[in-house]
Amino acid sequence: MRFLSRIASKPTVQEHEISELAKLEVPAPNVITPVKFKVPTVEDYNHIPKKYVWGKPLLSRTKLMKKPSGIIRFHDWYMRASSAGIDTISMCIPQIAFLSQSTDKCMLTFDDMWALMNHEMLDVQIVTTFTL
Repeated sequence: MRFLSRIASKPTVQEHEISELAKLEVPAPNVITPVKFKVPTVEDYNHIPKKYVWGKPLLSRTKLMKKPSGIIRFHDWYMRASSAGIDTISMCIPQIAFLSQSTDKCMLTFDDMWALMNHEMLDVQIVTTFTL
């Protein structure tokens, strides 16, 4: 019986670890506040600017409905992302695309996507990136 009382009085490994962790000063984790995305509405398409304006639609509603479903989904994502403050897309270019030794990264702005969708003059790098 004395043997069992001695075992019960010793702290377990878990209790010991918890007390050691309590002594450490660990900073509180950063709290990420949720972002409310604005869902595009019909009113957003009433006044389409002639040049790129951040947060405004890239195409009119009639032109957008003539595009493939992938472009429509991208445009919907763009409208939601711009309402959250995003203005560029970071992309990884695979090694096989240009037969390079490393995976490169590039940034694509929504201004470039506006030019692409509205058939404006484009930089060769933007067209190459889009065709990947």
